[in-house]
Amino acid sequence: MIYKMEDITIPKFDLTGKIAVITGGTKGLGYATAITFAHYGADVVIASRTAEDCQRVEDEIKSLGRDALGVRADVTDIKQIQHLIDKAVDKFGRIDIMVNNAGNASTVRATEMTEEQWDYLVDLDLKAVFFCAQAAAKQMIKQKTGGKIINIASAAGVMGSKGIAHYSGAKAGVINMTKSMALEWAKDGILVNVICPGYFLTSLNEEWFANPKFLEAVVKFTAVRRLATFDEITAPILLLASDHSGYMTGTHILIDGGANAQ
Repeated sequence: MIYKMEDITIPKFDLTGKIAVITGGTKGLGYATAITFAHYGADVVIASRTAEDCQRVEDEIKSLGRDALGVRADVTDIKQIQHLIDKAVDKFGRIDIMVNNAGNASTVRATEMTEEQWDYLVDLDLKAVFFCAQAAAKQMIKQKTGGKIINIASAAGVMGSKGIAHYSGAKAGVINMTKSMALEWAKDGILVNVICPGYFLTSLNEEWFANPKFLEAVVKFTAVRRLATFDEITAPILLLASDHSGYMTGTHILIDGGANAQ
């Protein structure tokens, strides 16, 4: 078969008309994703535990010419997760894209970890991701329009590292949980994938990277010898949110500067 130019579809990353919900959407990667989605035409629902931050980002997105809604929600509370979904549907009528970004990290040696430290991180980084994805999927199934669910894990979910057994365990769980979700929900037109970023500078880790020795050690651990920038992570998220990822589900995308290749 000989192809002609008219047979080739040129990707155009356009989210116009799409409704996206982003947890942890007022800071760091979640905020960068919200602004990116709005730039590409989506209307965005932003969730955070701080009402003032939600309002700030809602106003910023509206200033870009898109509609937005900030919803205060603690995603470790299943009732608040459902409240978030209900508020999104009440305003926009549906959900097309769900980005489960809310999470946290801490460093503690495995022999010194308390049950409280374990439960807090696993509840936020694993359990909350599951129930946010579940709530979004139920809504998408009800709509009968399919959708995209994008979970945010970490490169730490595919490799071990000292001092973060609870974090790497939770993120590994997100990766494999995503595969199960993808298998269950494909029949409903719901595609589920997971992003696994390496190190990038956020408000959560800026104190760590203020230590030159820590920064140097992290940079040496990557093949490209630097930290990631937000746009290098939001671009793959945009791909998964777009219509051009229609043959991708149940997969994880590593964005770690080649750390896992060494």
